[in-house]
Amino acid sequence: MKLKEFLEKEYSRTSIDGYENMIDRYILAMGDKAEKGTYTDVLDYIGLLREQGLHPKTLRNNLFAIKIYYRNLVATGKRNDHPCRYLYLKDQINRAIQVESLYPKEVLEELYETHQSKKPDNQNRDKIIISLLIYQALTVLEISQLQTSDIDLENGTIKIKSNVKNKGRTLSLKPNQILLFHNYLKHDYKRYQRRQKPSKRKDYFLLGDEGLQLWAGGINRMINRDRNELEKLIPFKIRQSVIAHLLKENNDVRIVQEFAGHRRAASTEAYKQTGLEELKSAIERLHPLQ
Repeated sequence: MKLKEFLEKEYSRTSIDGYENMIDRYILAMGDKAEKGTYTDVLDYIGLLREQGLHPKTLRNNLFAIKIYYRNLVATGKRNDHPCRYLYLKDQINRAIQVESLYPKEVLEELYETHQSKKPDNQNRDKIIISLLIYQALTVLEISQLQTSDIDLENGTIKIKSNVKNKGRTLSLKPNQILLFHNYLKHDYKRYQRRQKPSKRKDYFLLGDEGLQLWAGGINRMINRDRNELEKLIPFKIRQSVIAHLLKENNDVRIVQEFAGHRRAASTEAYKQTGLEELKSAIERLHPLQ
C-alpha cells in the first residue's frame, strides 16, 4: 500500500497534506537512511528541528508524521520493527492565552460588515461562516461539521455537536443571522448540493464550491482574501477574542463556559484579564510606542 493510500484510510484531507509534507522533509533529510532509520536517527532529526526554534507542538506533529511513515513500512512488510513507536517528547507547550493581543470587537464587527466574497454567489455562505466565528465563537471544525438538521430557525437556535475538545451545546442565533440562514437555505443551499456526486452526498449545512464539506484551510483563505500578512486573522484567535470579551463584560464564568463548550471551568478562566494586564493594555492604547 502506498503512503498516500495509507493516510487516506485514517486521516482527513487537511491532515494528509500536512503529514505528507513533514514525511517528505524527513525523507529528504535522512536520504538513503530513511527506511532503515533507528530510534537514535529519529531522535537526532527531532533535535535538528528543535535547534531551528520550532514550537513544541510542531515538534510533536513531526514526530507523529514520522511514526505514520514507519507504521506504513511495517504494514507493507518493508520493515519488521517500528523504531520510534514508544518515543514521546517532553517539550512543554505554553498554553497561556495572551489576552492583550486578541482582536478588538471593532475588528470582528468590521470583518462581518465589510466582507465581500470573491464570487458573489458565495456571499451568503461566507457571511454565515463569519457570523458563526464572531457571534457563536465556533471553531472551524465545528463549523465544517454543521448539518442542516442542526439549524432550528423557528426557535432561532443552532446545535453544536461535541468533539474531542469541546462539549456539545445549543446556542441562540442573532436576528440578522436568522434572516441570513433563511436566505441561504432558500436560494443557495440547493445550488451547492446539486454539485455533489450522488456517492458523496451528505447533509452538511455549509458546502464548498464543489458541493463538498468545507475544511479549515478554505475558511482561513476566505476570511483573509486580499489581506496583507500583517492584517491576516486567525479563526481560532477570533474564537478566543469573543470569549475574552464576554468575560470582560462581567458575564458569569459558568455561562461563558457553557457558551464556549469548555469541559473545564479553568479553560474559561484562562481568558480573564488580570488588573495588571488591563493596565498594560490601557497604557499601550494611550501611549503607543513609536
